[in-house]
Amino acid sequence: MTETLAAQWLAGRDRFLLLTHVRPDGDTLGSAGGLMLALRKLGKTAYLAPNDGVTGTCAGFLAENCFAPADYVPEHIVSVDVASEGLLPDEMAQWKGRSELCIDHHPSNEHYAAETCLDATASACGEIIFRICGHLGVMDAAIAEQLYLAISTDCGCFVYNSTTPETHRIAAELMSWGDFWQPINKKCFQTVTRKELQLQGMLVDSMDWYDKLWKNSVELFRSLDIPVRQLECCSGDLADLKVKSCDIEAWSPRQQKYFEVCSCSNLGDAQARRLKIRYKDKDGKMQLCHTLNNTVVAP
Repeated sequence: MTETLAAQWLAGRDRFLLLTHVRPDGDTLGSAGGLMLALRKLGKTAYLAPNDGVTGTCAGFLAENCFAPADYVPEHIVSVDVASEGLLPDEMAQWKGRSELCIDHHPSNEHYAAETCLDATASACGEIIFRICGHLGVMDAAIAEQLYLAISTDCGCFVYNSTTPETHRIAAELMSWGDFWQPINKKCFQTVTRKELQLQGMLVDSMDWYDKLWKNSVELFRSLDIPVRQLECCSGDLADLKVKSCDIEAWSPRQQKYFEVCSCSNLGDAQARRLKIRYKDKDGKMQLCHTLNNTVVAP
């Protein structure tokens, strides 16, 4: 279904319930919120289905009275930025199999709805909702705020490779409706909590140890006058749980080639989480350890 036909479909109906995905990000919430306000501006009844996964980052930007009351009976179900019904949270289980329209930008969309409005070239679902609003002839500062939240958060404040000239053009038009974009940028991209700082500090510490470990192996072989090289593993080759990994290869004069003699890995807190390995920090709070391994010499 084209965006024009999607707008016509929406314009001819009433009493909507909009579905968002599990662990909702700014795109699914902002896109659904912007569409909800656009429909209300047309005199229609529309709500978002309650989603227990909404975090504090986006909660402060949601429109008032956006979630459907318990006794609300919708006539039409629309999923927004939801590529698969498997991505719907448990609290929306009753609506599975009932989506009449899905508006999405993910190439992996499974076309589970009766109709699908899909633009896989869009950097965010918010871009599609913006154009649908244009076809509906509705836009105001409140809708613009929701759509800016959607687009800016899904393209990393316009730094991800998915960002296009169209993304910037739409964002510029949305920003012309008010200065709401400043608090969104600050909250979503410039604010770091104390806990996040602590986690970043732990990651830096474990990466320091990771560097020490593989360098120890290199120094050992070089002390024996054996040529070695370090090969960093790309993310696609990393085994489960590993945050970073490298192999150390030594030169074999007999084989006339390099072969692996050592493997070094940083598993972050993934392994410790499984094994429940914790320590007490200086404030007396229990924290997960970061685990690393290094074979040093492989026979």
